[in-house]
Amino acid sequence: MAKEVMTKAQLMEELQEAHREIKSLHSQARKYKRIEEKLTRSEQFYRTLFENSGTATIVIEKDTTISMMNNDFSNFTGYTRNEILNHSWTLYVAEDDVDRLLFYHRTRREDPTSAPRNYEFKIRNKDGNHLHVYMTIAIIPGTSQSIASMVDMTAIKKLEKEVLDISERERQKIGYELHDDLGQHLIGIDVMTKVLRDRLTPISDENARYAGEINHLVREAIDKTRRLARGLCPVHLTSLGLEASLENLAASTSSIFNITCLFRCPRHIPIHDNTLATHLYYIAKESVHNAIEHGKSSKIVMELLNNGGSVSLSVLDNGSGIKDITRATGIGLRIMHYRARMIGAILRIESEPDGGTLVTCTFNLRKD
Repeated sequence: MAKEVMTKAQLMEELQEAHREIKSLHSQARKYKRIEEKLTRSEQFYRTLFENSGTATIVIEKDTTISMMNNDFSNFTGYTRNEILNHSWTLYVAEDDVDRLLFYHRTRREDPTSAPRNYEFKIRNKDGNHLHVYMTIAIIPGTSQSIASMVDMTAIKKLEKEVLDISERERQKIGYELHDDLGQHLIGIDVMTKVLRDRLTPISDENARYAGEINHLVREAIDKTRRLARGLCPVHLTSLGLEASLENLAASTSSIFNITCLFRCPRHIPIHDNTLATHLYYIAKESVHNAIEHGKSSKIVMELLNNGGSVSLSVLDNGSGIKDITRATGIGLRIMHYRARMIGAILRIESEPDGGTLVTCTFNLRKD
């Protein structure tokens, strides 16, 4: 069969079609090149942001490995890129923080809102020292990856501790002076007014009664001084430490406010760190105050438990509860959170389903 011979018109049409296709290809090539240039600029832009954010930043995979990092994280921890990339972040976190952060890691991937976005923990650098960090972390949309940026809080933590130590020493000093100086002075006046009353009794009943009233006022002043001293220095003035101080807090609360306030501690928990014990006492005291003042509670239960070295101090009341935990920003609550951070504890404040509030402060018991 003879080949079909193309006419000149057909040939020209084929050539024009080929020319149009070539132009289209050139146009698409230019378009793809522009897209590639935009992607390159975008990548450079975000990489520059990533590298120069001013914070130590990493990208974490679902299996806990670190897939990206900036130089700040390397400088911060002292490890090289090869020692960090494709390794689990658990290798660089202080041992007593790993379980908590792993829990956040898992729950964040189930529901990004179920784990906190900001929290503090400790990183172990290459020298073996612990650095206090404040982290902001979030899931990258459409992925199982999270991006985390960290700020070194070690120097601030040290300064805060020094300021708080000075404050606590001054508090203790005032407590001791109230108890040992003013208290003893008032006891002396108490004895003298008793003697005066006894001497006046055979002379003038009216004057003896007046002296007795003065003695009564002095005794009230002694009781108030002792309560102030216990409030300023509760753990120091009690030989058994935190447990006895909380027991006294429960007893005085029941007596003063005419409500039921109980303290439970099934087994003795040796807390020898007085700073730790003092912070825990004031967290409990503020919780009790809130339960009475704001919750109008009639029953409060404080409990101190040790579960394999994880100690929890809880305060449960039957009051009206907190309507919106996220908006509870009173100064008392802020101080409670601050005290918890100072001792490396986790503070949770929850409204109970049937009313009331549960405050829980959990920390790892330190070995002396």
